[in-house]
Amino acid sequence: IAQLLGLLPEDIAKNYNRNIKSLFSPVNIADDISKSKVLELKEAFGEDIIIKQGPRRFYPCAYEFSHVLGYVKRASAFYDQLKAYGYTPYERVGFLGVEQYYDSYLRGKDGGRLLEIDSRGRIVGFLGNRDARRGKNIVLTVSIPMQRIAYTALGKRQGAIILMDSHNGEILVLCSKSSYNLNHVIRGINVGKIFSSSKKMVLNRAIQLYYPLGSVFKPVLAMAGLEERLITPRTTFYCDGSFMLGNHRFRCAHVHGEENVTQAIIHSCNVYFYNLGMKLTESGISKWARKFGLGQSTGIDLPYEKKGIVGDAGWKMKNVKCKWFKGDTVNMSIGQGYLEATPLQTVVAISVFANGGYLITPHLLKNVEGMETGIVSKNYINLSAYHLRVVKQALRGVVKNREGTAHILEDLSLGISGKTGTAQNVSKSHGWFVGFFPYHNPRYSICVLLENVGTSAEAVRVAYRFLNKLKENKLIEY
Repeated sequence: IAQLLGLLPEDIAKNYNRNIKSLFSPVNIADDISKSKVLELKEAFGEDIIIKQGPRRFYPCAYEFSHVLGYVKRASAFYDQLKAYGYTPYERVGFLGVEQYYDSYLRGKDGGRLLEIDSRGRIVGFLGNRDARRGKNIVLTVSIPMQRIAYTALGKRQGAIILMDSHNGEILVLCSKSSYNLNHVIRGINVGKIFSSSKKMVLNRAIQLYYPLGSVFKPVLAMAGLEERLITPRTTFYCDGSFMLGNHRFRCAHVHGEENVTQAIIHSCNVYFYNLGMKLTESGISKWARKFGLGQSTGIDLPYEKKGIVGDAGWKMKNVKCKWFKGDTVNMSIGQGYLEATPLQTVVAISVFANGGYLITPHLLKNVEGMETGIVSKNYINLSAYHLRVVKQALRGVVKNREGTAHILEDLSLGISGKTGTAQNVSKSHGWFVGFFPYHNPRYSICVLLENVGTSAEAVRVAYRFLNKLKENKLIEY
């Protein structure tokens, strides 16, 4: 047997033929044997050897889809929690990703015979069969070629790329790095290394890690100021490169002079938003952040989504044991301090400007057994169409205008609108780009988040490579 399976060289195997039973346990001598090898073993050993068939997952695109799909494992690993739901210890159960979220669709049911047994354990009667039931086939919204392109575009960086339909919430790309090989995990290869890695390979950065937003929060703050009538499109603040609060200086990247809200978004002027944030106050900022879906789960059909942080005076006292200061409000005005969000939350927030004022629920499930799910959930958040248009035009200027912080994306001729963000971090700053396109009839919303790259310019370059490749392969409509 050992020789046939290739477990021992021929010369060694011959010496142990008579004592083969003492060499191997009668179970699990070999796993995953080819059909030709099974026939060879059966011909040689007949009923003296048992061949057991069992299902096995194989994941194409094992790295690219690790965080979307998750994997399966024996229910015995956490049977105490599962037995109440009808699982047996030897069943496989979905763990993480779609495998876990839609396990009830995917797993099916085992079959078997119902037998009547007497007190001595002897079979005395046959009561019937219970047919096995296969799991359902489900189709996801994620595009395999798009996902592969996103994975390549991220290169060696840690971060996330998301592409979503701006109107119905279908997720076309949900790519997170660092990632891991799903086929290795289900075969027990390097599992300890994967789960203990400092790169947090197992965590889906799109939904499970939240980050300071930086300047990608500014469109939300602009909308809040306009809706609360604290500013008009013509209201200006003077930027001399800094904002003074008491003895503390809060800086801007440049000296911009007089800026209205459109110019402040295009140039990403911190001073404008410091002034606006002080007018809104901490309670106003947190109220509008939540209105745009921050600080709460998006409702995506994946397990373990995080809510992020939207701070206010009550939150700070409860969690930090400290009162709120005006400096906290200034920081929050530019997406720093007690304000952190997942990349998916930022896509949902920017889509409000793309779809005319709807907070949409993102989803991955397209159909079950060929039946369309019809999942489209969105909530109109009652915003002025005029104010939405003002901010939307400013977001277009970020790309279209030569002085805009994402102007290189204009070369793609996709009509992209969006906002960049360099979010300060305890180490190197994170880089953001969020946006939508095409401008006149938005269809796609995008987010690129890169950890510890120092500047948003790198996120814009990754967005360029990603979108350019999609365009070259004719995977998007524009």
